[in-house]
Amino acid sequence: MDSEFFPNGLTDKRQLELAVETAQKTTGAATRGQNSTLLESAYQAIQDARTMSQSSELQALDQDFLQQQRMLLDDCQHQLDEFKK
Repeated sequence: MDSEFFPNGLTDKRQLELAVETAQKTTGAATRGQNSTLLESAYQAIQDARTMSQSSELQALDQDFLQQQRMLLDDCQHQLDEFKK
């Protein structure tokens, strides 16, 4: 199946990859900088990427790819949860 293109020209798969990368980078910045605003942004980035990964358009993608992306988000979530303790 061909991927749909977002208005910015990125495929849905690449858009999800970028969302997960954003969540990872924001998580790292939040834990390094110990900044509550960045912490909230990191949680939001994770939630946004999770929502995107569950969209009906992305369900047609390779399930292994989706599972890998979700595992990366789980790692981010765990890192933030541990940091907050």
